[in-house]
Amino acid sequence: MRELIIERSLLIYRQKIIDLIEMRKYPYIQTSVFIDERYQFSGNQLATFWDKDANLSITDEELQGIALELNFSETTFIYKPEIDSCSVKVRIFTPGKELKFAGHPTLGTAFVLKKRDLISREIKKTIMELGIGPIEVEFFEDQSIGMYQPKPKFMVKYDDKESLAKIIGLKPNDILDDYPMQAVSTGFPFLIVPIKSLEIIQKISLNPQLQLETLNDFITPDLLVFTTETIHKDSSIHSRMFAPSAGVLEDPATGSAAGPMGAYLEHWNVLTNHTQSTDIKIEQGYEINRPSQLIVRNLYTEDDITNVLVSGKVKKTAVGEFYL
Repeated sequence: MRELIIERSLLIYRQKIIDLIEMRKYPYIQTSVFIDERYQFSGNQLATFWDKDANLSITDEELQGIALELNFSETTFIYKPEIDSCSVKVRIFTPGKELKFAGHPTLGTAFVLKKRDLISREIKKTIMELGIGPIEVEFFEDQSIGMYQPKPKFMVKYDDKESLAKIIGLKPNDILDDYPMQAVSTGFPFLIVPIKSLEIIQKISLNPQLQLETLNDFITPDLLVFTTETIHKDSSIHSRMFAPSAGVLEDPATGSAAGPMGAYLEHWNVLTNHTQSTDIKIEQGYEINRPSQLIVRNLYTEDDITNVLVSGKVKKTAVGEFYL
């Protein structure tokens, strides 16, 4: 009887070894992007799978499955570029779908490029190939990283305050009348909504299903709400971003939304005591315990914004292997 038990144990152990050998493993680095150094845990989490050759063996279905399994706002996968001027090609996945462009995955992936020596640690700029095309990234002396987003597009306005208020669980008069609810894009569109106060924006109770239903035929289903009342005196605005269509109910820090936000603020002269083309500091993520800081600067040719620089700081938080 004892020999039988030992034999079975050996068989089980042998099978575990075989299973382990047959499993595919993929290395990744976890970062927090747009951190606020006043907090120990801050910024938007990201997993970056950096092995360009190994990533080729992951199917599209598995890429989406990995993103869902990790369940960060986004997960990125690095590949050899198809565009000659680019250092790498990057694919970005939320838990729900692939994105052509997103902000914090761009900066977090750029950070990993240097950590893994995929680009020289001495260079100050690189170009990354994303779904929307090449995006230039710059590494600054203060250890922050910035990306140059395309020229902003000021798109259709949204006039139904009552339906919008229902989506976010507020009253119509909680939405500020001084500036429009408007879709703006610097690569990806967001519906920007001005809110009267910090107290009101903190009370938002999102109805994600209603958001999807109401904005189904609008140019974007993703909401970016903001107020000029802030938690920190050095912040320009306080914002929140909701994207249930991408599997992200609320995002801690949204670089792709920061560009449109910065362009909107200067276009509509929202900020008092602000000089054109100077830094706009956005605080985000406080309501979900991930305080973040994003910095935006609009770049002009004469009176026209040509593109938008979005920057922030990144830190490495973990290193791991994912098994398939």
